[in-house]
Formats: sequence, structure tokens, C-alpha cells
Amino acid sequence: MRSDTERANTPLTHRIDRVVEITGASRSTVYEALKKGELEAVKFGRSTLVLDASLRAWLGRLPRYAA
Repeated sequence: MRSDTERANTPLTHRIDRVVEITGASRSTVYEALKKGELEAVKFGRSTLVLDASLRAWLGRLPRYAA
């Protein structure tokens, strides 16, 4: 579980470029997940902002790698 300090320093949203950077997913994959409703985002002006909680949930639902 994250501490209060970690939670306070965690952004509530991420721009698409940041989502691509931190997940390693392509822009196309991120936009497809948004289109399918797998990721939640809001519009802030012209920017699309992915909700941090939604991003964490999306990553948690991805299949696990088994070698």
C-alpha cells in the first residue's frame, strides 16, 4: 500500500505521451484502449488526460507473462 506522501506525489492524470513512456505501449494501443473503454480519460482543453486509477487498473487486467 502506498503511503500518504507517495499518494500526494502521484499525479491524478497522465498525458498520452506519458502513458506511452511509462507503459511501453504504443500510442495506437493506448488510443485503442480508450476507444474500447478499457482506459478512462478526460479532456482538458485540447489535451487528453488518462486517469491514473484507470491506467493502474488497465495494467492490472493485462494477462500475466508465463515463461
